[in-house]
Amino acid sequence: MGLVRNRVGLPAKCDLQIKAKREVCSFEFHSVPGDKSISQRAIVLNAIAEGQGTVYNVLRSRDIESCITILRQLGVRIAWNGDDLSVHGQGLRGLQAPAGRLEVGNTATSARLMLSVLAGQSFAAELGGNALLSARPMDWVVQPLTDMGAVIEYLGAKGCLPLRIQGASPLSPIDMEATVFSAQEKSALLFAGLYAEGITRYRQRCQSRDHTERLMHYFGIDIHSDNDVTFLKGGNAFYAKDVMVPGDMSSAAFLLAAYAIRGAERKGSLLIKQVGVNPTRSGFIRLLAEMGLHLTLQAEADLISGEPVADIYCTPGTRLSSVLAEGNGRIQSLIDEVPLLAAVSAFAEGDTVIRDCGELRDKDTNRIQTTAGVLQAFGVETSCSDDEIVIHGGRPLSPATVDSCGDHRIAMTAAVLASSLDEPSVIRNCGCINVSYPGFVEDLSQFAHIDVLPAE
Repeated sequence: MGLVRNRVGLPAKCDLQIKAKREVCSFEFHSVPGDKSISQRAIVLNAIAEGQGTVYNVLRSRDIESCITILRQLGVRIAWNGDDLSVHGQGLRGLQAPAGRLEVGNTATSARLMLSVLAGQSFAAELGGNALLSARPMDWVVQPLTDMGAVIEYLGAKGCLPLRIQGASPLSPIDMEATVFSAQEKSALLFAGLYAEGITRYRQRCQSRDHTERLMHYFGIDIHSDNDVTFLKGGNAFYAKDVMVPGDMSSAAFLLAAYAIRGAERKGSLLIKQVGVNPTRSGFIRLLAEMGLHLTLQAEADLISGEPVADIYCTPGTRLSSVLAEGNGRIQSLIDEVPLLAAVSAFAEGDTVIRDCGELRDKDTNRIQTTAGVLQAFGVETSCSDDEIVIHGGRPLSPATVDSCGDHRIAMTAAVLASSLDEPSVIRNCGCINVSYPGFVEDLSQFAHIDVLPAE
């Protein structure tokens, strides 16, 4: 089969056969997909605002479509215009009771945000997800919502979707200490705080991604932070806003990794334009620079919503060296990129240690184990524990056949590794890439020859 260029995504069931392009070239990307985290937050905020807002450069992926489908079931009018999304807000309490169960697919972010929104409604609803999401914990969101007045009943395994939620209007404000490092707990509590009369407080364990705080401030919501504590005054209506979504750092990271591990004799420069460089999300590029990649930020600017953007420019650097990546704040700034950091570390001299990443056990897969499994399949000596991955780098890799286990980030990490090798590798079960990066194959094809194969 020939090279596929398809921004609408891969077939639901397919494998990828990948090998490196041997010619010397430079790489330029005028854009990467819109940031998934910001897309979902901006859409939901506009849905519960007063008036109409447009979200520009929305990531058109399976996760975003799941979020939109649920909001439409709740009576929100939403219309696509290319990659832009017009949202007619229904106000904080203007959503309609759904006719059936709300199916959120595989998106944990939307599941947790929608739980908070449903907690503040006067009706009951059921929320379900696919098999992968239904195995992920929801109790650290459900418990504070219960404390605020919602009544929530698990319909299957305790602590997981599906569940039934009876909202309360208004919710009671609470003062909460973080129970996890993830920003999703913080975001869920802040969204719930919009429906509470009074001040909701959340103290985070370390600095996690702050897209929710920046967006809420832009929307005119009464929110501020003092060190690790965020305060939100709820109960007040707010108005819809136009939001420009920056390019997703997590998508750009795959292109940066493919460039970093490509043989120096085969690469010129790399330019990726208009990427979100929020400091709470930029840990991966900081570590790549520490490892020896020559990387600079150009055309730096701030969007009106408060999100910083820049063009990322790279030139061949010295041979990559190993790093120690640890500390909760540092790891949170690259939590989605840990599998990629491990992949790049296979090409670095010495032993790289990635520590304090236990949160990855509760993603689409146990990403600590699946990352180690992918590296080992390519011949990389790797060990792992509950919160640590150790990569013994600097040795040649071998082509491999690996299974993504249905995890989009594992599938793309394996594909990046394969893009560096002269002999073909096969990555199985790659339809999951549509969850976050439907145009991934087209973009990676600058680095590699890629055949899309029917799944066996």
